[in-house]
Amino acid sequence: MDLVLYRRLFHKIPELGFEEVKTTKEIIKILENFNCKLYYGRALYEKGAESDMSDIDKGFTGVMAEFGVAPYFLFRTDIDGLKIKETTDITHLPNTFGFASTNGNMHACGHDGHIALALALCERFSKTGESARVLFQPAEEGVRGARSMADFITEDVGGFLSYHIGLGEEKGYIGVGTTDFLATTKLDMSFFGKAAHAANAPEKGISALTIAMAFIDMIKDLTIDAHSKKFINIGIINGGGQRNAVMDKITLGMDLRSDSDEAMDEMLKSMEKIAKCVSEAKGGKYELNVLARANAYKEENIGLVDRVIEKLNANEIKTHRMPSFGASEDVTFYLKKLKRRGVPAMHMMLGTNLKGPHHSDTFDFDEEDLEFFYKAIGLAYEEIKEE
Repeated sequence: MDLVLYRRLFHKIPELGFEEVKTTKEIIKILENFNCKLYYGRALYEKGAESDMSDIDKGFTGVMAEFGVAPYFLFRTDIDGLKIKETTDITHLPNTFGFASTNGNMHACGHDGHIALALALCERFSKTGESARVLFQPAEEGVRGARSMADFITEDVGGFLSYHIGLGEEKGYIGVGTTDFLATTKLDMSFFGKAAHAANAPEKGISALTIAMAFIDMIKDLTIDAHSKKFINIGIINGGGQRNAVMDKITLGMDLRSDSDEAMDEMLKSMEKIAKCVSEAKGGKYELNVLARANAYKEENIGLVDRVIEKLNANEIKTHRMPSFGASEDVTFYLKKLKRRGVPAMHMMLGTNLKGPHHSDTFDFDEEDLEFFYKAIGLAYEEIKEE
């Protein structure tokens, strides 16, 4: 399989989470040439549902290829892009060779490369008859996809492996046993007051803005913790619509992060208590809407990490032991779920030179490294399945 060709194919059609319609159909078109069972549409989201192409257009994106019989080795790759307009700089490789994005979005995090690697794995399993599931998961950005997938995907699974290109890993190296994933919660916090004329009768109103300002001031202390890392970011503020009216509603789009699920739960509980208190003090109301969550994760299977490192080193592949991810990714949903059942599971970092940082309009990676990544993934798989 030409990994570069497939990477470029998907780089041209990046789509946002649960909108990966063209991407999903293109992957299915390729997989139909392999000896495997395909799950797509509602079949990927509901156990027992039939695969139906028409469901894909309704937002049931993603696909899973299943080879052989249970128990399966599960691979997961992400397929979504980002709402970023790709640079038009002529020195940017996708522009130079004519495979830049065609739709205003961008594969600015390497998911196009992830798809190509997963397709190459499918080609391998189609030829060898090994038992495996390869999941092409939608909506990793925003950590909404993993928890939307049907539970049966992780049933009858005897091993798991996933991977990510870049993110600080050095070219020529494979990071084995990625650790220090941060828990994250994406949420909207809305405050409700009462509208009134700002000059004629302000006393008859209840300012949602004032409630929100008090809330923002008080939650700053929630990140002060000597034992856990905690981060709160307000990236979106929506409210009002009339300059001369007391604001009756405001919504804060928030991103919370922490280095443990326990710290996240504690932060959420305290934050809602603050929202309740400041709202009631002003005679208003609040509403908390959690949009998505991902778990924290620390690698603990040191023996498996060292065995995979030994395997890669024996095949002249340089490694870094347990690189720190330092951000959030919904792959942790599978890692934690399977490890609770005693299933050997691992994440790897694929080192490369980046032309621009992740999630930027100049992002790109060295395509020449894809064959190297594929070799490393295959070797790691062979070691993990023996666990």
